[in-house]
Amino acid sequence: MKHIAFSAVFLVFMNYAAAQADSTSRRARYFDTTRYSYTNFVQDSLAIIKVKLARPQFRFDNRSIFFQGQMLAVGGYDAGVLLKEKLRFTVGYYRMNEAVSNYNKTVEGRQYERELKLDYGTINTEFQYISKRFFSLGMPLEFGFGQNSSRYKTSPDDAEFNYQKGFVIVTDFGLSGTFKPIRWVGIRAVVGYRKTVVNQVDDFRFDGIFTSVGLNIDFYEITKDFKMYRLKKRYHRMDSKVGTAVDLIVD
Repeated sequence: MKHIAFSAVFLVFMNYAAAQADSTSRRARYFDTTRYSYTNFVQDSLAIIKVKLARPQFRFDNRSIFFQGQMLAVGGYDAGVLLKEKLRFTVGYYRMNEAVSNYNKTVEGRQYERELKLDYGTINTEFQYISKRFFSLGMPLEFGFGQNSSRYKTSPDDAEFNYQKGFVIVTDFGLSGTFKPIRWVGIRAVVGYRKTVVNQVDDFRFDGIFTSVGLNIDFYEITKDFKMYRLKKRYHRMDSKVGTAVDLIVD
């Protein structure tokens, strides 16, 4: 009789435990379904891709300016923010160190050469009046402040005989176009006009047409793609890790 009573109590306990486990499992499945629902996924996605007031920007820049018919290279970079998807505001640094071949001459067997140097910081603005997925068009305006120098030397002994150094202010403006094969990397080209406002070195004016080719990097887009990748992984909405990453980059 005791064995029968014990068996009955044991069966009741096992049925109760199974019912409780099933109830807990249903609640867990309901919680997971609610937490990782499509609606929540959409809400979290919208929070990530929401347009920000300011987006960090960085650019490598290679410019070509013309002096006495010779093309000279100016290299530099800038960093700043893109405000409301329209106005790019950055500060930068540029440098040039070139020999001007038009001033080369030979006197009594000695070669005379002229070198020009330019170092300056810049304040850059650019209004993007068209911004699409794969391209954008803008109007850049820049002010530069720094120093320039001119040096004459003889070759092959490299003796210096005329050196000038001074303060310089330059400004330039133009039209830009940026091709964006990837949303966070763009190839930018500019055609514009440069004007020397202040110059303390003789025969050192770079007024005229200039061109520029550079590489834009949008750190906001990089961060956004990384967050979207993690979000899709958390919501189990990836066909494959590689495929999802490629889709995010090229979309």
